[in-house]
Amino acid sequence: MKDDLFLVGERVLREMRRGGADEVIVLPSERESMMVRFSNGKVTVVQNWDLVGVDVLSIFGKKRIISRFEDTTEEGLSRAARRVVKEAALSPESEDLAPLPGGSLFPDRSDSGEIVPEKINDDVVLAINAAEREGAKRVSGVFTASRRRDAIIGSNGLEGYDEGPLFEINIRAFGEEGESGQSLSCGTGMGQLEPERAGREAGTIVRQSKNREVWSEGKYNVLLGPIIAANLLEDIGGACSAFSVEAGTSCLAGKIGERVLSDRLTVIDDGASEGGLSTRSFDDEGTPTRRTALVDHGVLKTYMHNVTTAKKFNASSTGNAGWVAPGPWNLLVDSGDLSMEEALGELDNGIYVVSNWYTRFQNYSTGDFSTICRDGTFLVRNGEIKGALKGARISDNLLRLFSSIKGLGRERRWVRWWEVRTPTLLPAMVIADVPFTKAQES
Repeated sequence: MKDDLFLVGERVLREMRRGGADEVIVLPSERESMMVRFSNGKVTVVQNWDLVGVDVLSIFGKKRIISRFEDTTEEGLSRAARRVVKEAALSPESEDLAPLPGGSLFPDRSDSGEIVPEKINDDVVLAINAAEREGAKRVSGVFTASRRRDAIIGSNGLEGYDEGPLFEINIRAFGEEGESGQSLSCGTGMGQLEPERAGREAGTIVRQSKNREVWSEGKYNVLLGPIIAANLLEDIGGACSAFSVEAGTSCLAGKIGERVLSDRLTVIDDGASEGGLSTRSFDDEGTPTRRTALVDHGVLKTYMHNVTTAKKFNASSTGNAGWVAPGPWNLLVDSGDLSMEEALGELDNGIYVVSNWYTRFQNYSTGDFSTICRDGTFLVRNGEIKGALKGARISDNLLRLFSSIKGLGRERRWVRWWEVRTPTLLPAMVIADVPFTKAQES
């Protein structure tokens, strides 16, 4: 498939140069995926798909055109290229164009994890059985296995190829009275997944949720499990994009060099990490990816840049393009020294939250948000889980929340699912004085 992607890329490059483009970057890609859905303890849907597409950046003088081609036949590529040339003639000029990086030749990179359908089925069964052993009455979820193939080719001699797998199992378990629990496992190899552990955790949450506790709105010391912590930390990653800063949607605007979060918190973006779930050797402009400290012990060190934002901010590209908006590859958070028992012990009268959904911002520029807790929210007294809470909503400020960390777990876990699109490796977090309101009557 590598040769096919380069063949497509060369055709597009040739067509765009023939149409008058001064500079061109072509990103041909393929996504091969298999998805297994299960419900009520049984596999219900198995789907396979293979998507090929071409993303193209073309520069005509001071005009910058971004396009995507999905008909990769020779005729389809020619037709799409002619359409882009016509659109370029009608497009306004841009005053913020920055020169593209020099044309690098990247060595091929390929992770060897294979998609094995029989192993997927075995892992699904392991997860279901483990949840049921803990008392779950119904078990549902999805297992997704995918392999991405990315090529890059440019008019300046740029060339590279990168290939890698991704495996994810996300499981929800349910009890007889509406109790629910969630867990997941991710990796770049099927041997890295822990489906039995994920099932056991989801089932345990259901069992622990059978006893309901009456509770009141107010501020609580909170233990955020890795799933909800990753969801909220992803917004810190987004706020570190120079595009978000320029657009006025970043709560970190104008804060380079300031202590913005807890000194316990270090956040790194690493597009070159060997174990990263979204690792790639080059960004969309052909800049090598790298390890970048975004926040170092609470101090904001840099924004993420492509060449355009770097020019505006008098900085250098960080290898995070995005032709429009630079963004993170893999977010990594340093661990602490607390076991799960010790983390719960930090809560005299607090709340343990496993997961969340519907995170919404009232004000992006200040970081004011709310999110609904689900699939495991517990009242904790003297380090012991006493019972489940219903209808809990966190209503807080992103900077205040991550400035109030009292401790971090010693175990880090990868989190990625449809509520967390940026793979994030992080521990559980103990956070002080988190405001809770009621999303519904409990």
